[in-house]
Amino acid sequence: MVRTDAPVGAMRPTLATSRRFLATAIIFAVLGFAVILQRGWILTRIDWISAILASGMLGCSYWLTDSERLVAETVAERDEIFSQLAVFAAFLVLYAITAGSDTSPFDAHVRQAVALVHGHVYIDAPNYIEHAHFAGHDYQLHPPMPAFLLIPFAAIWGMDTSQTMFSIVMGAICVALAWRMFGRFPIDLNARIWLTAFFGIGTIIWFEATSGGSWELTMVVAVLFTLLALDEVFGEGRAALVALWAACAALSRYDLAFVWPIYVLLVFMKHYSVMDVLKMAPGFMMAAVIYITLNEVRYHSMFDQGAFLFVPPGTQFFGLKFIPGNIAILMFSAPAVDQRFPYFHPTIGGQAILLTSPAFILALRPSFRRLPAVLMALAILIGITPVMLFFGSGASQFGARHFVQIYPFLLVLMAMGVPRRMDQLTRILIGASIFCVAWGIWHIRVFGFG
Repeated sequence: MVRTDAPVGAMRPTLATSRRFLATAIIFAVLGFAVILQRGWILTRIDWISAILASGMLGCSYWLTDSERLVAETVAERDEIFSQLAVFAAFLVLYAITAGSDTSPFDAHVRQAVALVHGHVYIDAPNYIEHAHFAGHDYQLHPPMPAFLLIPFAAIWGMDTSQTMFSIVMGAICVALAWRMFGRFPIDLNARIWLTAFFGIGTIIWFEATSGGSWELTMVVAVLFTLLALDEVFGEGRAALVALWAACAALSRYDLAFVWPIYVLLVFMKHYSVMDVLKMAPGFMMAAVIYITLNEVRYHSMFDQGAFLFVPPGTQFFGLKFIPGNIAILMFSAPAVDQRFPYFHPTIGGQAILLTSPAFILALRPSFRRLPAVLMALAILIGITPVMLFFGSGASQFGARHFVQIYPFLLVLMAMGVPRRMDQLTRILIGASIFCVAWGIWHIRVFGFG
């Protein structure tokens, strides 16, 4: 099993580490504000909030001192927690500034949250929102977890709740959780920073978090809970918490329920205790009860009928014949090339994963003679199988959206395989990933899709 704590003597984050994150965020905020004002764009609430938060945290960091009354372990724990907050604040600034001022009209999760606040599950669905019509009511097609998280905000602001702002916050939390998870592996601080930068700005989680649409938020929330589950697996390994987070991930993307056996094996490997495995049952049962109850209330069925009601009768959802098309999106779809500046244009149908995030190739580095690496590979295979068999490829997207849900497992393999000290190849691949994703975000925000 992978060690759950950093090795003795490994570089851990200090207040100086957090200050660098926060200072970078403030510099980016200043430059971003200047560009937004110069171009006559609109500064949003989340722009201001994120900049104020980063500035406040930077100031706060200078009030924290290594008092002689604090033992080394307490200082290290405090600095670790502060670094996680600093990463969150830094990426909140980045995502807020690059999201633009538009709010996605595809706010099905907010509509669902508002409905739940008012004591029913049917939603007010305009024609442009994908929905199922059954027994005189309209129901959203997406899993319920994002709406559950939005309930407190919908209770206060109702339909004025910004799903885009919520998505930006969830995306920044995802990056902070990735930073936390990387700290579970025996890599040095520099490698941890590079891997976190890769996930936050070298993958399409950046695009998903800043778009704010219903499909995008679904993926972001699924990634968030999967990161929580994996952080717990490679951390303290508390069975009940692993199951709870894995259950919440499945209520964000239903096909992640198929990965549950991997979590069971990982927990068993950590403790070699059947009792610990049994502690996972309540979490999984909770997800099943919520899923079945919601479907019974909506469709009088144990299973979600929404997609079947939305598409034309007789539509085949899953089949081997869809594999070639999904492989083409995942592995071979390239940007369009023409004579218009900037000559290479992201297409609305998506781009291959290695043309947006080539550093994912580093997931092949760890030794697959070790069982944890094998289990992560199996989790990836299980996670992509329903997507590969699905009739849709993600439609309007940058990158290959349907595969975002397996990113956390790929990140674990990268952390397992990266040298303790970063090598040149890793830096080059991560740098290339950041360039590709930043180019795509810039192109889509300024010119739209090609």
